[in-house]
Amino acid sequence: MCRYVAYLGGPLYLRDLVYEPANSLINQASDALESRTRINADGFGLGWYCRDHGAKPAVFKEITPAWSNANLHSLADCISSKCIVAHVRAATGRDPVSRSNCHPFRHGPLLWMHNGDIPGRGRLFRNVVSAADDDLVARIRGNTDSELAFVLFCTRLPSRVGLTFSPDELVVAMEKTIRKIAEWQAKAGDRRPLALNFCVTNGRSLVATRFARGDVTPPTLHYCTGGRFVCENGMCRVEERSHDSRCVIIASERLSEDPRWVTVERDSVVVVGEDLGVRVKKLEVAEG
Repeated sequence: MCRYVAYLGGPLYLRDLVYEPANSLINQASDALESRTRINADGFGLGWYCRDHGAKPAVFKEITPAWSNANLHSLADCISSKCIVAHVRAATGRDPVSRSNCHPFRHGPLLWMHNGDIPGRGRLFRNVVSAADDDLVARIRGNTDSELAFVLFCTRLPSRVGLTFSPDELVVAMEKTIRKIAEWQAKAGDRRPLALNFCVTNGRSLVATRFARGDVTPPTLHYCTGGRFVCENGMCRVEERSHDSRCVIIASERLSEDPRWVTVERDSVVVVGEDLGVRVKKLEVAEG
């Protein structure tokens, strides 16, 4: 299993999200506390949005372990953003370690991450390619279940120039994606566990799921909301929310012992709106 973190709020340096917390993503890469896979060393990726470059996010990926990458450390000290996502990868099965297989995946203004597993890769590929238009299929660069799920998600979004979507539209597309993946698996008689902790952002809102099908507990997921996210002398905390200071963090693991962290229940979706309000609801993915 992989680990990820997503931030939405006031400008924040990358280092404060991926390096400074006691249980930072860098530490989770070498010693994850809430995962069956303790080591997540098969590459990493960052995505962030720049105020001066429109809606299209920047992405940086490498195949080295996150903790040993000097370029990552240098970038983290220099870059700040109001929306940041980061992911450390533990490759599953025979998936090669390559940049094209590292998260986040990008399409227009959207960034996508996944923590979990979708069995039946060949079946998934065949079904996704059949469902997607030629432009989306041509954008496939790797061979992970995660990227295929993202392509399927993009086919479930409303057709619109500019790819601007509301949080509710992202949620509906997410539910349709999960429903279709589960449907394909059921039709194939595949009873292997399915784990779909997805996260998608457009730089202004966030949607993240915690979902599993079968005899398996889904990967962990937590969120924390409040005012500014502050790191001082190795201690990180979320301050009290104020009228001019709000932020939300969604993460595979709690970054600290801050009591503000909330565990997301199974088969739920966390929705962060453009006003940084948070709501959690049960996923509506039943077939019918």
